[in-house]
Parts: sequence; C-alpha cells; structure tokens
Amino acid sequence: MKKVSIITQHDMNTPNGSTIRPKWQFEALKKNNFNDVELVDNFNETKLNDISDTLIHAHQFSGKWIKDQKYFVDIHGLEHIQSLNLSTGFPVHSWKKYAYIAKSYYYKKFEINLFKNSTHLICSGEDIFEKVKKFQNSTVVRNGIFLNNFSPTTCIELKVAIVGPFLPGTINYEGLDLIKKTVKGLPNIKFVFIGKTDHSFKNELNFKNTEFLGLVDNYYEVLRSCSVLFSPYPAYAKYLGSKNKFLEAAACKMPIITTSSGAVDFKQDLLLIGNSSTELIKLIESMQNENERKKIGKSLRVEIEKNYNADVEIKKIIKLYKEYLD
Repeated sequence: MKKVSIITQHDMNTPNGSTIRPKWQFEALKKNNFNDVELVDNFNETKLNDISDTLIHAHQFSGKWIKDQKYFVDIHGLEHIQSLNLSTGFPVHSWKKYAYIAKSYYYKKFEINLFKNSTHLICSGEDIFEKVKKFQNSTVVRNGIFLNNFSPTTCIELKVAIVGPFLPGTINYEGLDLIKKTVKGLPNIKFVFIGKTDHSFKNELNFKNTEFLGLVDNYYEVLRSCSVLFSPYPAYAKYLGSKNKFLEAAACKMPIITTSSGAVDFKQDLLLIGNSSTELIKLIESMQNENERKKIGKSLRVEIEKNYNADVEIKKIIKLYKEYLD
C-alpha cells in the first residue's frame, strides 16, 4: 500500500480546470522520485477502504468523507465566496439571487469544518492563504508547469486565444457579455476559442472573426499558434488561486490580457489589465506590434521559470509529506 493517496472527486480523463492541479502534482512527485504515492480519481465514500492507513492529500471537497486519518486539503478556490459573488449578478427579488446566497452560507460552514478538521491546508494562492490560515496550519503551493513542454509562440500576426471551457457555471460563461463586446469591437482581429463549448455560448459569438476549436489533443501546439491570451475574470476570481492558462501562455511567451480580478497571484506589472470592453479593446489593439509582444513575452517566461516551475513547487509538498509521515 502506498504511503500517500492524492484523491479528487473529478475524472482525470476529462479535461477541465479541476483536474489539472492533482495531475501535475502526481506527475511531478514521480519525476522527483517520490514513488510511494497513488492518484485516486472519481473519489467517493465507497473508496474509503482503498486508502486506509495512508496520508491523504484531498483536493477541494474530496476530503469530506475522511474521519480518522490525517488529511491535507488542497484548496483550488473558495466556493462560498464564488457563490456569494455570483448572487450579485441577479436582481434583488430574483429567486436565483437568494439561492446563491443560501448556497454561499452552506459552503462557508462546510469549508470551515473541513479546514478545521484537516491536518494541513495547501493553498493555490496568497489570497486563499490569507483567508484560511486562521483555521489550520497552511502552506502556499502555486500551480506549477513543466517548462520543457512549452516553446515560444510561432505566430507573427496578432491572433488572440481564449481558453475554455465555455460551459454554464464556468468563468468564461460569467464573462460572456464582456467577451462579446470586446470581440465585436475588433472585427479585423481573429479570436480562437479553445475548449469544450456550449451551443448557446457559441451562438452568441458567431462572428466572422471567431473560430471555435472545441477540445483539442495538441493543446500546447494550438495555444502557441496564437500570439496573445485574452482571459477576463469576474470579481470572485481572486479567490481561485493562480490561473493555469496564464502560466501556459506565459511559458509560450504570449502577452496576457485580463481584468483586475484575474490579475492575482501573478506579477501584475507583467499583465495587461482592463475592466471594460473599451479598455480591453485598446489593450488588444496595442499588441499589434510584434516587437512589443516579444518584449512582454520574454519577461513572462522569466517569471514562470522563477516562480511557477513544477519541479520547484512540488518540493514544498514533498517536504510536507515527509514532515507528517515521520
């Protein structure tokens, strides 16, 4: 039996944001010769017997069934804050507004209990760390990437990537109106949407300058075939930790255009930040200069190499494992 079990409720074979963090951690542990570890996906209460007598590294809510074992909670984002902020998007008397407020109250109680009963908290960003450190011993472990997987963008024209998924309840769906106004305001610039897409989202953005690729097998190659990443975020995004798509684009030396709420847990002076479609349109237009894109891209790659290297971040987790296994 392995000494450490990394558990997640998500299917590791389904590409979405919640699968990336446990996956790179597991791969980085193996790469760094920590082999006494297993990754258990689709986790539920029926699998408890499969992980008895191990140190459990539970992602998000997957630790809710653990009773008498040591477990870490790996926090990707704070659900109660996300739900509360979603409530602000509805009219005062809307039932959806009160549903999100009630959901936020439930999540807050649930998260606090989960955090207090854990052995240690692993936070994906500084903002999350500041919110939860009062409940339990906590450590920041940023999202990390394997640098050798990424080469500089090959695109010499201005072509904008937007990375999904584009499904109800996701970040991009919440930002549909802002994305639509920005894309519509730049009819001569190509926007490439990468990721699983809902039909209604696609129909809203059915312009001559948009291309929807859906899920792609060669994601890194498709990403670097564009020259800029455009990724607006709603207000609650500051509690979602570091953004993988930012790290991937930066590793490809692609400038990143986002909103202020998306610009957390990353060096802000390296990002192009706007909060209205007018501001975002101007920022995208400013990237038509290839030399300017290369200058920004070079600085972004240096930042990734320094602070988001998977082989560096995983050493923090190995240190924690050894501390609690001894």
